[in-house]
Amino acid sequence: MTITTLMKFILAKYPYSKLCHCPYPKMFSGILKGIALLILILFVRFKYTHSFLHKTTIFKTPKQCHMIIAADGQFFDKRNLLSPYEARTFSNSRFKSAFCIQNAFTSSDQDFVNEHVKNIKVLINLTPLEWNHLSQSLQQTARYWVNSSEGTVHLAGITQTLSLRLVLVGVCKLDSRISVSEDPYFADFARCINKSWILAKGPDILPFEDNEELQDYIGIFFPSCGPIQPEENPLNVILPGYETSWRVALRMFLEIRRAENQVWVDKMVSFALHPTKVQFQDNSDGISAEALLSEALRLYPPTRRIRRTFRFENGRNGAVDEDTFAADIEACHLDKSIWGTDALEYKPSRFATLTDEQKEAYMPFGSSPFLCPAKPVFGPRMIGMVVGILFFALQEVGSWRLVGRDTHSANGYVSGERLNNDRGAFDDLLLYLNTK
Repeated sequence: MTITTLMKFILAKYPYSKLCHCPYPKMFSGILKGIALLILILFVRFKYTHSFLHKTTIFKTPKQCHMIIAADGQFFDKRNLLSPYEARTFSNSRFKSAFCIQNAFTSSDQDFVNEHVKNIKVLINLTPLEWNHLSQSLQQTARYWVNSSEGTVHLAGITQTLSLRLVLVGVCKLDSRISVSEDPYFADFARCINKSWILAKGPDILPFEDNEELQDYIGIFFPSCGPIQPEENPLNVILPGYETSWRVALRMFLEIRRAENQVWVDKMVSFALHPTKVQFQDNSDGISAEALLSEALRLYPPTRRIRRTFRFENGRNGAVDEDTFAADIEACHLDKSIWGTDALEYKPSRFATLTDEQKEAYMPFGSSPFLCPAKPVFGPRMIGMVVGILFFALQEVGSWRLVGRDTHSANGYVSGERLNNDRGAFDDLLLYLNTK
């Protein structure tokens, strides 16, 4: 029911002449207040739904995608009236409301963004000793999951827990010795973030102030945080690291598993146990952990589409048109005219030599001037550590197999050239363990 329809209904049922001669003034006042409140609620709902349903135009070529990400003015021979920072902020406003965050993705203040990115670079610049402590912390977590599983491990659950622990310990600097008995809280916190993220991308967003569960988990891990303020919210750091990494790690694990290539497995385990630059780039046996990671990021980009808001003068009495454009990173990464007929296959060897066209098309961490600070080191290595630790823990147990819903074969989940990249595609997968 539109607002206009509602007003017609009210006036038909309660004509103004009757309302004015109402013998009960308080009742009349109450009716008017109720009508006003209802109109306000419907108006806000209408504006929000209209915004959500606003059409997004998707572009798929590397050149177009770089221009959209930059959002720096000229596009379609028009000038964007928004600054690049405003263009990004408007497209991420839903997450600002859902998570009460103020970071480089949600602020239009260039000075604030630059300072935030500078601080993030410091946080993710781990020393060799910190990388080793991180590896040991994740090893303990993986062993805990495997040893307490009674023979069955939920694949998405352990992947999410390892990824979240890595971010909380490695970036948020929680004590790396935090007891593995707390891991159920990690798993529940991860699920809560996932649920909130899904709601934030749908029509029925749950505002942070009403999300008591999410607030409770922040309080558990950050008890000194106090009332959540956007600029001080730990989610400013947690979300960019965790939310975009665990899905890549899960699919990379499945790709290596279905390839049945022990060299690849050993390469990832070696890196996870000894997370150094030398180990990451070592290709003495024909492949490097770096190449394995690069191909996973190509086939399953952390962010499939990057959106920007554009405002253009339309030439009619100074009116302004607003459009949302999306850079389809996934399309650039899967374009067979760029990557070859095997573009949908997991083939790490392609990164031995990339053409200029492929280099331009490859942007798993965005594009200038908004490159993710985790691109050169932390991002790929954190995903690699999760994958390697997972294989390591399973090797310690003995043999294992992958099963789907109702313990049926998992072949249907991992068939085809490229795995399903939908968020919940592998929620049913379990690891069945055969202990030594």
